[in-house]
Amino acid sequence: MEPENRLVARSLERNWNECLGELEAVKIRAQESQRQPSFLTEEELKKIQTIGANLDALWKARTTENRDRKRLLRCVIDEAQIRTEKKHYRVLIVWKGGATTEREVIRQKAGKGHATPEETVDLVRKLAEEFEDAQIARILNKQGRRTGLGNTFTKVNVRSLRGSHRIPKCPKPFVRDPKEGPFTADEAARELGVTMSTIHRWLREGVLAGEQMTRGAPWRIVLSDEVRKRLTGGEAPEGWVGLQEASHRLGLTKSHVSDLVKTGKLQAVRTPVGKRVCWRIDLSSATCGVQPHLFEQMTKEDIKEE
Repeated sequence: MEPENRLVARSLERNWNECLGELEAVKIRAQESQRQPSFLTEEELKKIQTIGANLDALWKARTTENRDRKRLLRCVIDEAQIRTEKKHYRVLIVWKGGATTEREVIRQKAGKGHATPEETVDLVRKLAEEFEDAQIARILNKQGRRTGLGNTFTKVNVRSLRGSHRIPKCPKPFVRDPKEGPFTADEAARELGVTMSTIHRWLREGVLAGEQMTRGAPWRIVLSDEVRKRLTGGEAPEGWVGLQEASHRLGLTKSHVSDLVKTGKLQAVRTPVGKRVCWRIDLSSATCGVQPHLFEQMTKEDIKEE
């Protein structure tokens, strides 16, 4: 070693000796652990059982990092076998314990095949006017859309897609009225005290008005005082009748009366009757006129003719 380099050599030698010392200490601990195996305590076993029963929640938890997910995968996967075929890859996952799972992954196309479809780009441009990247990714995945590489959308690749197509990010979210909204479907369910399935049924049937920017996007539902009064139930004014009676007195089918209620051509409210919640309808708001005994008269005349 040249004299001018001896200082560097001493530093390298010192670092090397420290690493060799650490290596020797690890070897000693490894030998001791093999001679004296440690067993899990009851508390540790319970924690492991809890984690196993809630693995999905653990995987999706905000505190779980990617390196933790990789460690989890190493604990449950024994090996992954990949076979290349003409149009896709065939993947066989062998789990600890011997169970297997087969998957097919489409092979990536060369050249322009990697580009995200223009239709999806246009939709992202539209959604970015109102939603953030994470929300856009959820909407695109609900519609079954994929990136040019065939992957599901994430917050990161939506942001990358916006950047490559110069799509501005969502401006500051609009301020909604705390009483009227608009509300999403789950928020409207809490406001009206009903289940999400009821809200979706009302939206399908037209009982509750709402709009979506596109399929899979959050609903925008306005809950005015009139809508709340009509849907949250309560005592109906005297003289308001049920759906069957309204159909009978108006001379219309029940489905026709229901359509009139949905479109607001007949005033109605939801009223609890026993364990059920039923419509109570104001016949005075009808424009077709009430026909109180028309059906009975027709029935009697038909019987006489027979």
